[in-house]
Amino acid sequence: MSVTNFNTDLFRDLTFDLLSGIAQDPTKFDELNNAYLNKFHERTDGDNLRQYTREIYEKILSLQIVQSNSGVQLKDTFHETIIVVYFWNFSNVHSSHTMQKMIGIDKRYSTAGVTVIGVHSPKYEHERNKANVRHAVEEQSLPFAVVNDNSLQVWKHVGCQILPTVLIFGPDSLPIFIFEGENHVQHLELFLVPVLAFYKSSVRAPPNNALSIKNSPEDLPTSGAISKTKKFTYPSHICVTSSGHLCISFTGSNQLIFCEIDGKVLDIVGTGHAGMADGDIPQCEFDSPHGLVEYNNCIYIADTNNHAIRVFDPNSRRVVTLIGTGRLGTDKIGGLKRSQQPIASPWDLCITESPFDHKLVLLISMAGQNQIWAYAFEETQWWNDVILQKNSCSAIIGSGTEENRNSSEPMTAGLASPRGICNGIMNGEPVLFIADSNSSTIRVVTLHDGHVANLVGGDADPTNLSVFGDLDGSGHNAKLQHPVGIAFHYPSSQLYITDTYNNKLKRVDMKTLVCSSDFEIDTDRKKQRGETNSAKFNEPYGIAIFEHYLYIADKNNSHIKRIDLDQGTIVRHRFDLSETLNEERSFGSKQAYLTILLADPLQLREGNAGTWIIEDEDGFKICDGELTRHTSDQTLLDYIPRDKQVAQLKYELMVCQDENCSMVNGIVQPANQTDSAIEFIIKIDQRETTNSD
Repeated sequence: MSVTNFNTDLFRDLTFDLLSGIAQDPTKFDELNNAYLNKFHERTDGDNLRQYTREIYEKILSLQIVQSNSGVQLKDTFHETIIVVYFWNFSNVHSSHTMQKMIGIDKRYSTAGVTVIGVHSPKYEHERNKANVRHAVEEQSLPFAVVNDNSLQVWKHVGCQILPTVLIFGPDSLPIFIFEGENHVQHLELFLVPVLAFYKSSVRAPPNNALSIKNSPEDLPTSGAISKTKKFTYPSHICVTSSGHLCISFTGSNQLIFCEIDGKVLDIVGTGHAGMADGDIPQCEFDSPHGLVEYNNCIYIADTNNHAIRVFDPNSRRVVTLIGTGRLGTDKIGGLKRSQQPIASPWDLCITESPFDHKLVLLISMAGQNQIWAYAFEETQWWNDVILQKNSCSAIIGSGTEENRNSSEPMTAGLASPRGICNGIMNGEPVLFIADSNSSTIRVVTLHDGHVANLVGGDADPTNLSVFGDLDGSGHNAKLQHPVGIAFHYPSSQLYITDTYNNKLKRVDMKTLVCSSDFEIDTDRKKQRGETNSAKFNEPYGIAIFEHYLYIADKNNSHIKRIDLDQGTIVRHRFDLSETLNEERSFGSKQAYLTILLADPLQLREGNAGTWIIEDEDGFKICDGELTRHTSDQTLLDYIPRDKQVAQLKYELMVCQDENCSMVNGIVQPANQTDSAIEFIIKIDQRETTNSD
């Protein structure tokens, strides 16, 4: 492939010159922008520019589209639409801030001749896996095609320097703009509209919006009320109330469920549509709700994509906004009251006492500002003789610079996208623990003076945010990979951590300060089902402790796991929706049935009889579950979106003859499949049980 004289550095300089000119005199936006577009179109080295574009297109075409059955043919769009190439990854909070902008651009302009292509450019090892990227895409319901640049070949070829980065190309393959960083990408639409006008005669919109990624029927919006067909997907955080209730946030469903500790669901909070609406629980809306905490019999919610703190009152069954304007904030000091104060991507919450007057405050891990903020329920004294005014919200930890810097002065410390926070005890003193995700560290803050120190993970260099891994140990010798959830167990003085991108639960013993893996994956299938002390996690996220139980939001499995800390057992927590939702959930779905045929005298084990997983043709899990009753009759397993292409069912069964039980596993294809139902049949004879011993 020939080397073009035009490169990204030149591209960057040209765009920068335009932006600088507009910044000097914003009234000349149209004049400067039109002159820029005309100048590009009149260049005599157009072949070199197109060669630059073609090389990028070829790199993109060599990658796999993450979404299954998308129907997207990228090569058909490169010469008829305006191409917007969006470099992002799912761990990066700046990508999160701009993702809503990109979704909006796709929805508004895809029929006008704009094609958005997401190029996922990973930082972490966990992000290189296509299945994990696909989960992130599904969680956010991205409407445009995303390719998995797991080896960063497109990123390196372009010479990207920062996330997010956006490139815009014309239908004539001329490069037009490069926007780098969150602040520039936020203004993308201002420049895209003139480009559409400039290319009006040559842009051809795809027929019937063919490039949009089609959501499954269960993901389609319904109007005005809670969807009876929508599943709860991607649980994020968990709160156990003083009355012994559970509240769980679901980022994929944009809802909360409020239930009894045994799983009986009392309320579903939110319509399930992404939005920001207060009101009664059937009408209110959230956008990617995360952290939860109880105060004064109400649940406080970190409504991340709305950049707001919301409050759910289970008694009045209403939701109101406490903090935030609904727009991304840039303020790193604060001090305004309630909804006047803009904030950025709140992720987790906890209630703590002022070390001086013992009044309670709401602490917020503000991932978007790399800080910890405090909301004062009443006038409160804080560090450095600061008085937090009643109903005000202010930064109390972190300079706002993204780094891994410890300090005796809390406002000069550097955090990196903190996503978890909890109270605890260390050396007999009350402290705060922070899961500082992008530095892959756990930080500890002494409450009496605000001193910020490292507990485990990361690197001694405060500017190095690229040290991560999976290693037990103490201090910097321990390695984590993007930890998120954190909870302190006071009776045992153990700090529990979800090491999210290592798919592990870890704990730090406060006596030894050693971080060790806990409840690890084991090859013993019985352990994987939770009969002893092991389980499979897939991005474990928020955690909460109630008595001797640890609840974990196993996000990508869309499960809640419950660990008995006394017994060392782990089970999937079940929820009973029978008194909350209409049980008829077949709209837009097909029912999946399983029939098990056992030769005499075989029978399934009483109680936990086995597990099953239904997979699509790419080998990705559609749904899974357990068989918990003694039966060989036809069993309804789950409801599956009608457009899902089901390939197979994997199973593991405990089959018994008298008192002798053995594990039987295998794979079966659908025996029958229609638009409304799919049936699997498992046949087991005595030879299989003998061979499996």
